[in-house]
Formats: sequence, structure tokens, C-alpha cells
Amino acid sequence: MKTVLAILHSGDKGKTETLREFANLLIYTYPSFRPIFPIPTTVSATGDFRLVVEINGKIIGIESQGDPKTNLQNRLIDLADTFHCEIILCSSRTRGDTVSAVDNLSHTRGFQTIWTSTYQIANTANHNIVNRLKAKHLLDLLQGLTLI
Repeated sequence: MKTVLAILHSGDKGKTETLREFANLLIYTYPSFRPIFPIPTTVSATGDFRLVVEINGKIIGIESQGDPKTNLQNRLIDLADTFHCEIILCSSRTRGDTVSAVDNLSHTRGFQTIWTSTYQIANTANHNIVNRLKAKHLLDLLQGLTLI
């Protein structure tokens, strides 16, 4: 089943970093992936990014730009329609047009939606650790649901 996994939280809570960790873990775990976008496959170390790869015959898209008024809806539709993604991971705020964009994908393209959030930790020195763990948990979830 087509699935969108949305990481929602308020601003500056590690959504993009968690998706970056997930993207790097995904291509490390499946070294025989087929790159689709960008070519060559890169996950930028800073800023927002988009990644589309094929793994085990399934096209997976990752869209980290989930801020309000950044046209997330059109970018998600592009992943679904142009790239034919069966699994999409994206970031979203907790309300407003980004939540509507994810809901729209479900209503108009038949995606099941899984909502999750980042892990929160007061000790900022451990942010990278919890983002890495969340990325691993997301991969475990997709594998456990036999989506990948």
C-alpha cells in the first residue's frame, strides 16, 4: 500500500535532521539502491533536501522541506505523480497547510498516512543521538510493515 510517513512537530525540533539520518541510513542499508533524484545520489549535510531512490522495486521519496507556505502540497504530489513514489517521508508542522498537504495526499492519491514526531531531549548535546535513533526506528517500522 502506498504510504506517507510524516514527521510533525513545531519548528527547529529536528525533523530535517531525522530525515537526513534516515536517508543516509537507507542508502547505507540498501547499497544496491537505484538512484532516481538527485543523480548522483547525495544527501546534503545542511539545509533541506529531496531524495528519490528505488529499493527492492519500490520507489521511496524523502522531502525535508515542511515549513508553512513552502508549497509542500505540490512537492508531495510531484513525488507521487512524477516520480511514482510508493513510500514518501516528509516533515510537517503540527497544523495548517503542511498538515493539509499530507492529508491531501491521502485523499487524492490513496496514500495511507503514518504520523509521528521527533524525539525530544533537553540535553542538546544528545540531539544527534536521538535523531539517529529515530531514523533507525523509522526504518524498522517500514521494514516491520513490509513496506520495504
